[in-house]
Amino acid sequence: MTYDVGKIRYISLIRLEGGESILNIPYAEYTVDPDLIAGFVTAVIIFAKTPIRTIRKAVYDIMIEVGQTVLVLLVADPVPDEAPYREKMRHILASVESEHGEKLRRFEGDIRQFREFALKVILEFPYPAPDLSLIPVRKETGGLNIPFRVGEVDSKLEKVEAFISGKRTVEEIIDLIGLDESEVKALISILWRYKWVYFKKRLSETDVLRRTDCSKSVLERLRNQYGQPLDDLIRAFDGIKTVQEVKMSLPYDQSAIWFLINKLMDVNCLEVKLTD
Repeated sequence: MTYDVGKIRYISLIRLEGGESILNIPYAEYTVDPDLIAGFVTAVIIFAKTPIRTIRKAVYDIMIEVGQTVLVLLVADPVPDEAPYREKMRHILASVESEHGEKLRRFEGDIRQFREFALKVILEFPYPAPDLSLIPVRKETGGLNIPFRVGEVDSKLEKVEAFISGKRTVEEIIDLIGLDESEVKALISILWRYKWVYFKKRLSETDVLRRTDCSKSVLERLRNQYGQPLDDLIRAFDGIKTVQEVKMSLPYDQSAIWFLINKLMDVNCLEVKLTD
């Protein structure tokens, strides 16, 4: 049995000696305060006479893996088999103690130095992976604050963003960028999770498009740029003809028509008609 990331609410790394939560990775909306859970779990671990691996609450479970300096805590909806989750939790535990064990022993209160370890956690438990055939598109308005966007994570996110052109698929970005496939997918999933990108499918000639109520100012700007061919193209998309049929029905250069179709898709004046 495999793990289901949809069951995970959040993952925390907690310094064992002091009970501080040094890193929280959200996967769903918080229903409980991670710091309260961290303090509660640490107290239970310290005072328990026998090792505790799972604490079962009314609507969620707390899975625990304990190391020498830190514990990994995973809060999730009840699952039928904890084994696949625990295997990955142990990978996280071994990695954080190998990289940061000495810092945790000499801890002076600054948790910022552990933020970029978030990428290692997300590599073990990725956010929903993007379909390789989809095209990531950056949102013009930007997204939410990524709390662990520091150091190496920031550098790698910037590298991925430089390859997001609104024309390349996830698979094409992976082929070009020079990072591991799992890392690229994790980084793109972070950008999606924090609303910096959305995905669109690559347009094909068999797609059926329909007009939308797009911004009149945007449409007028395009009309001033491209003139009559733009109006003819918009009228031709009736939600019945395929892209190929529309292209063949108009007396214009085929590559120019294809360019205008993609331009109208980019500004949301045309959209793919979904099949019933």
